[in-house]
Amino acid sequence: MSEQPTVFHWRVHLAKRQPERLPVVMLVLIGVPLLGMWLMGHWIFALVALWMLWSATADFLLPIRYEADAEGVRQRGWSPRVMRWERVKRVVWGEDGVLLSPFAHQSRLNAYRGVFLWYGDHREAVENFVRAHCAHALGETKPNKKRRRGQDTPVRA
Repeated sequence: MSEQPTVFHWRVHLAKRQPERLPVVMLVLIGVPLLGMWLMGHWIFALVALWMLWSATADFLLPIRYEADAEGVRQRGWSPRVMRWERVKRVVWGEDGVLLSPFAHQSRLNAYRGVFLWYGDHREAVENFVRAHCAHALGETKPNKKRRRGQDTPVRA
């Protein structure tokens, strides 16, 4: 097996990978602030709407850069994140990327505390790097399907 590089860099630009979504995102990004300004009658509403929509779509519109080394992985972009390898308790593999979670079990906080690594054009290299550094957390191999409400809750007497 080949030796892993000490630092691995890759970049993913979701707007280039999914160009069919770009017109809708741009229409909403421009149209909603204009609509808010027209309906509310003040430019401040357009500015607030633009900021909220930009914050929600910036990771799609701008490139996301990743850097992984022996200590952990860093996501650089509009919403930067850092995850040290020893904090990873669960690895969830997906078609487009892998989620590194600090929780041993599925949690709603994964979106805020976990780091999702998009594969981009480097699927095999990302998978190998994660397997090499997260051997302690490789219990889960596929994302869980949504469970029906109440299915896992204990019965109260």
